[in-house]
Amino acid sequence: MKKEIPKIYVNNISKINNNKEVFYSYKDNNDDKKEIEYPDLYELQDKIDDIFRSNDFIYKKKVFIKTKYGEGYYTIISKSFDYLLTIDGEKIYIQNILEIK
Repeated sequence: MKKEIPKIYVNNISKINNNKEVFYSYKDNNDDKKEIEYPDLYELQDKIDDIFRSNDFIYKKKVFIKTKYGEGYYTIISKSFDYLLTIDGEKIYIQNILEIK
Protein backbone atom coordinates (compact mmCIF):
# COMPACT_ATOMS: atom_id res chain seq x y z
CA MET A 1 0.00 0.00 0.00
CA LYS A 2 1.29 3.37 -0.96
CA LYS A 3 0.90 6.27 1.49
CA GLU A 4 -0.43 9.38 -0.08
CA ILE A 5 1.09 12.70 0.99
CA PRO A 6 -1.46 15.42 1.66
CA LYS A 7 -1.57 18.21 -0.87
CA ILE A 8 -0.41 21.70 0.11
CA TYR A 9 -2.74 24.62 -0.40
CA VAL A 10 -1.33 27.17 -2.84
CA ASN A 11 -3.01 30.53 -3.13
CA ASN A 12 -3.24 32.12 -6.55
CA ILE A 13 -1.14 35.27 -6.79
CA SER A 14 -2.82 37.43 -9.34
CA LYS A 15 -1.31 40.81 -8.52
CA ILE A 16 2.10 41.65 -7.09
CA ASN A 17 2.29 45.12 -5.59
CA ASN A 18 5.88 46.10 -4.94
CA ASN A 19 6.81 49.43 -3.45
CA LYS A 20 7.02 51.96 -6.22
CA GLU A 21 7.92 54.92 -4.04
CA VAL A 22 11.28 55.26 -2.37
CA PHE A 23 12.32 57.91 0.11
CA TYR A 24 15.97 59.00 0.24
CA SER A 25 17.34 61.62 2.60
CA TYR A 26 20.88 62.91 2.86
CA LYS A 27 22.05 65.91 4.85
CA ASP A 28 25.34 67.46 3.85
CA ASN A 29 26.14 70.41 6.08
CA ASN A 30 29.84 70.65 6.65
CA ASP A 31 29.35 73.93 8.53
CA ASP A 32 27.79 72.16 11.52
CA LYS A 33 30.63 69.66 11.93
CA LYS A 34 33.66 70.66 13.92
CA GLU A 35 36.93 68.99 13.09
CA ILE A 36 38.05 67.04 16.15
CA GLU A 37 41.76 67.02 16.77
CA TYR A 38 42.84 63.71 18.23
CA PRO A 39 45.95 63.62 20.39
CA ASP A 40 48.84 61.34 19.63
CA LEU A 41 47.86 57.90 20.91
CA TYR A 42 51.32 57.22 22.34
CA GLU A 43 51.34 60.47 24.31
CA LEU A 44 47.87 59.68 25.62
CA GLN A 45 48.96 56.18 26.67
CA ASP A 46 51.97 57.72 28.47
CA LYS A 47 49.69 60.13 30.37
CA ILE A 48 47.41 57.28 31.41
CA ASP A 49 50.38 55.13 32.45
CA ASP A 50 51.76 58.03 34.50
CA ILE A 51 48.44 58.29 36.34
CA PHE A 52 48.50 54.61 37.24
CA ARG A 53 52.21 54.70 38.19
CA SER A 54 51.90 57.72 40.48
CA ASN A 55 52.55 57.29 44.20
CA ASP A 56 49.09 58.52 45.25
CA PHE A 57 47.26 55.91 43.11
CA ILE A 58 46.20 53.05 45.36
CA TYR A 59 43.09 51.65 43.73
CA LYS A 60 41.23 54.68 42.37
CA LYS A 61 42.01 58.14 41.03
CA LYS A 62 39.70 61.04 40.23
CA VAL A 63 40.61 62.56 36.85
CA PHE A 64 39.14 64.97 34.33
CA ILE A 65 38.51 63.27 30.99
CA LYS A 66 37.39 65.01 27.82
CA THR A 67 36.11 62.70 25.11
CA LYS A 68 34.56 63.38 21.74
CA TYR A 69 31.16 62.71 23.36
CA GLY A 70 31.52 64.91 26.43
CA GLU A 71 33.65 65.76 29.40
CA GLY A 72 33.58 65.30 33.13
CA TYR A 73 35.28 64.06 36.26
CA TYR A 74 35.54 60.29 36.58
CA THR A 75 37.01 58.00 39.22
CA ILE A 76 39.05 55.43 37.33
CA ILE A 77 39.97 52.15 38.95
CA SER A 78 41.63 50.09 36.20
CA LYS A 79 42.98 50.17 32.70
CA SER A 80 42.55 47.65 29.93
CA PHE A 81 44.17 47.67 26.53
CA ASP A 82 41.20 49.48 24.95
CA TYR A 83 39.45 51.31 27.76
CA LEU A 84 39.53 52.79 31.24
CA LEU A 85 37.11 51.40 33.79
CA THR A 86 35.41 53.79 36.21
CA ILE A 87 34.20 53.02 39.70
CA ASP A 88 30.62 53.15 38.36
CA GLY A 89 31.40 50.37 35.87
CA GLU A 90 31.47 52.68 32.87
CA LYS A 91 33.97 51.97 30.10
CA ILE A 92 35.75 54.97 28.58
CA TYR A 93 37.45 53.90 25.39
CA ILE A 94 40.95 55.31 24.99
CA GLN A 95 40.48 55.97 21.28
CA ASN A 96 37.69 58.46 22.14
CA ILE A 97 39.70 60.42 24.72
CA LEU A 98 40.82 63.89 23.65
CA GLU A 99 42.33 65.07 26.94
CA ILE A 100 43.01 63.62 30.39
CA LYS A 101 44.16 65.48 33.50
